[in-house]
This record gives sequence, C-alpha cells and structure tokens, in this order.
Amino acid sequence: MHVNWFKDPDNVVYCKEEEVLPRLSKELGIGDLAERVAAFRAAPAAEGINLKGLRRTTLKLFVPNLTFPEPIEMGENVWIYMGELCPAYCLYTPWEDGEKK
Repeated sequence: MHVNWFKDPDNVVYCKEEEVLPRLSKELGIGDLAERVAAFRAAPAAEGINLKGLRRTTLKLFVPNLTFPEPIEMGENVWIYMGELCPAYCLYTPWEDGEKK
C-alpha cells in the first residue's frame, strides 16, 4: 500500500457505509462486516486489521491518516482496501447542518 495510490480519485469510492456495507458483507462472505467496522472505528490501529471472507477474499480496514505519514483527503475515516485491482472504499458519515451525526 502506498499513499499516492489512495490520493488518485480513480482508485477511491467515497460512500456511506449503510449503503455499501450490506452489499460488501454479502459479496465477500463477512456476515458481521458492519460490526467489525464499528469496532475498528472505536479502537483503530495504525496498521489496520485484515478480515478474511468465505470466498477466498481478504480485506483491510484502516485509517489512512494513522497509517501514512502524510494526511490525505477524507483520511480520518475508515477505509476498506482489497488490493490495487479493486477500488478502495472510504466509509464516511455525512454531516447534517454543519455537524456530525
């Protein structure tokens, strides 16, 4: 993983987690993906965590601004990385009326 790959907008999908996690959970065979993301968000680790799915898949949950020495746009959020052949998913919670939910 290299920070410049994540800075390229062609490699990143910015999405609301409630819209993408149910689909990814089903496709990857990780039934508790939403819960694992919530637990990681509550206690993130700089190196991230790897999750194995049932269909020979692995993904990495990480927070780019903890992982890389330089901050990136939206890097304070939890991201899902499945390798350079797939887009990275930046999971964000939209703000309402200028405040976080």
